[in-house]
Amino acid sequence: MTAGELDKLYREHGHAVLRRARRLLRDDEDARDVVQDVYLELLRNADRFEGRSGIATYLYAAATHACLNRLRDGKNRRRLLEIRTAAGARSTSAQAEPQTLATQILQALDADDAALAVYLYCDELTHDEIAELFGCSRRHVGDLAMRLRRRIMERAA
Repeated sequence: MTAGELDKLYREHGHAVLRRARRLLRDDEDARDVVQDVYLELLRNADRFEGRSGIATYLYAAATHACLNRLRDGKNRRRLLEIRTAAGARSTSAQAEPQTLATQILQALDADDAALAVYLYCDELTHDEIAELFGCSRRHVGDLAMRLRRRIMERAA
């Protein structure tokens, strides 16, 4: 991939990648870092984009995975917990409790399960849309979703 091709992709899709990262990370600086990471990874490993889906779909998935990896980072996790604690003190405990539980559950899941949870419960994507992102069948997504629900229920209990 040439610098010109990468620049064109950034101009066409960079705003969507940034919006995705902001939504998941809720931090503008971290979101901008993720955008840089996604495009740098694309430059270094352009062969990872196999063309099975559109480039926008690929970038959306790459941004999601980069954000989830960032959330798992120990240093960032401590910072997020501090922010959540401060936010929890300002909000009612009834609001802070589900957010804390959701964060703990996402951090405990492997990357694919965490991405699936975000796609299902945050983005409210259909099984067809998730199948396109994962490169699998709609039926397989249904099986993965049932397995994920069981894991979440076990962790929440």
